[in-house]
Amino acid sequence: MEYSQNLNRTVAKFDTQFTLSEHTQQKFSSALASLETAQTKLSKSIDDKSNHHAFTAGISLGNDGWTGDTLMFPTVIYSEGTGYNPSTGIFTAPSAGTYVFYVSVQSTWRKYIYLDIVLNGSSKVRATASGTSIAIFQTGTNLVILHLQTGDRVWVKRNAGTGYFSQVIPITTFSGFKLN
Repeated sequence: MEYSQNLNRTVAKFDTQFTLSEHTQQKFSSALASLETAQTKLSKSIDDKSNHHAFTAGISLGNDGWTGDTLMFPTVIYSEGTGYNPSTGIFTAPSAGTYVFYVSVQSTWRKYIYLDIVLNGSSKVRATASGTSIAIFQTGTNLVILHLQTGDRVWVKRNAGTGYFSQVIPITTFSGFKLN
């Protein structure tokens, strides 16, 4: 009988220890889940740089006879993230969000030029530079804030006029960046 009581006490102790061990394991599992969540949030905040998109591009040489459609800005002055293609002059949104775009153009001597910032084929704002009435160069600028979806395209196109002025340090430029 005494042997049976000792055995029952031993089983009860093991049962209590097992229950405590299960409880401790649950606490550790919960703590581990919290640490994993914190690590994921930290990794996302570090990786958020991949969601930063900004560029400034210019033209290093004027062209007083240009009558093309899309104006290409091949000289990349600054670029972070992805999106702007200097070969085409087109910015393609790598992620959805609110973006700011700016264009600056200088007309050639005694000529005028109107440039539009275009979203997916639709003109949004126009910069005008007109030096036709007097013998000077004129600068036109404009800025637009647009909400873009992934894959939306933004570029600068000629609406009217002929030519633009620029130099080795670009005067005619196109810039854009995503607001965070």
